[in-house]
Amino acid sequence: MKGVLDGEYAIARQKKRSHIYRLRRRTYEVIRNIKEFHPEVPNTIIDIGAADGLMLNSLKETFPNAICLGIEYARALIQCNKSKSISLIQGDALSLPIKNNVVDVVIATAIIEHLSDPRKLLFEAFRVLNNNGIFILTTPHPFWENIATGIGHLKKEEHNSCITLKTLRRLLDESGFVIAKAEQFMLSPVGMPFEMVFERILKLWQLNCLFLNQIIVGKKVNTLQ
Repeated sequence: MKGVLDGEYAIARQKKRSHIYRLRRRTYEVIRNIKEFHPEVPNTIIDIGAADGLMLNSLKETFPNAICLGIEYARALIQCNKSKSISLIQGDALSLPIKNNVVDVVIATAIIEHLSDPRKLLFEAFRVLNNNGIFILTTPHPFWENIATGIGHLKKEEHNSCITLKTLRRLLDESGFVIAKAEQFMLSPVGMPFEMVFERILKLWQLNCLFLNQIIVGKKVNTLQ
């Protein structure tokens, strides 16, 4: 895995404007899509690449009766979690320590670009989900990712690869998912006034190419695996 993060990342997520905004926006998108695409209030939520657990804390606040478990590779980030309402364990995104067909919602935000085998992440997510469970994934758009790397915002060795929505659609389909949603989002890397209004307008004008991030939602439907 490339770009394994440490405790400094956890500090930045609470102090640096860009990190605070990206966490807030991704969390908003995840919660919105759980409510839209999961037929019932979820009982179990797994966050792959949970870092310090800040997003998972927000999910627990929104769905207080759900069991919220985070899988994180970096022990230093797990140790930054102070919440007693969620659980973080050390594990590999490509080999989840979870049984088949036991999870309602799996999320993986800003993690697939770090992995050496993105397909394996999708197969693992599909394996652990219940029937009608959903998988929510976000990842940077390759074009804007290359620009961020070129101007020094990201280190070249931080990400393994970036994947377009077209490729993600194909990979989720090959993994057995039914695609419920696939779109770009996030106009600014640090947030801006009336951002959601501007994004809705740009979508109406079919200017999705201006959005920095991508989100895709897959559903596990009618399988006996």
